[in-house]
Amino acid sequence: MASYSSSFSHQRDGLYHDVYQPRTRSKRLYPIPQCVQIEVTISFNLITRHHHCLTDRLVTLSDTHFRQESRRFDLQVLRNQDQAYQILGAMLRRFPIDPTSLTFNVVIDKIIRHGLRISKWGSNMGRQVLPVRAKSWEIVTRHLVDDRALLRRALAESALLTNNTMVPANETSVKKMLIRVRVEDRDQRQDVQQSTKKKRVEAESCTICLEEIKVGSSASQMPCSHMFHSSCIEKWLKQSHYCPLCRFELPT
Repeated sequence: MASYSSSFSHQRDGLYHDVYQPRTRSKRLYPIPQCVQIEVTISFNLITRHHHCLTDRLVTLSDTHFRQESRRFDLQVLRNQDQAYQILGAMLRRFPIDPTSLTFNVVIDKIIRHGLRISKWGSNMGRQVLPVRAKSWEIVTRHLVDDRALLRRALAESALLTNNTMVPANETSVKKMLIRVRVEDRDQRQDVQQSTKKKRVEAESCTICLEEIKVGSSASQMPCSHMFHSSCIEKWLKQSHYCPLCRFELPT
């Protein structure tokens, strides 16, 4: 059965990241670490936005996807690139970041460089643990198209275009040119059409009232093959001699 719904498409607007030392108070650890340690916290936030195409309105959803993971290890690990990549890479793989992407390696490199840099800051002297935060976030926009709203606008524009020349169709022509059809589903139409001369068509929706034309009911079909509820198209043709979809003209 045919129906009208919202269609959509996705657009990935980009993956962003930032590496920094958060402002936190140093906590004394027991037992006291033999050497300075670094605590890396990686977080990922997936932000979803809905773009309503018809009104060009952008809405950011509140139920964003957020994950976070922390790990502490000796600062000396950052001076061994292979070991650092092994530990930090294992952490990043827990997030939806492509390991083969440039971003994956860039984030690891920034964590290593920043961790080594802050270890030399005077403000960090005497600290047992140096915190490093790596934030990544991705924005995904879902473009929504309301099929019903688009159709209503198309019909309104069609009526507006012909507003100055709204001439009803000739009543005799309407009776001759509108074809009465019976609506069937696909399987019924294939089985029955061979044994009857009455025209049968597959179910769809009436684009005047936007309601479904029910299987088993009768409908009216224009010479251009567009089908509508009989009452809907008859009322339409009393105001305009154009097909509401393709502007096929009936005699006036």
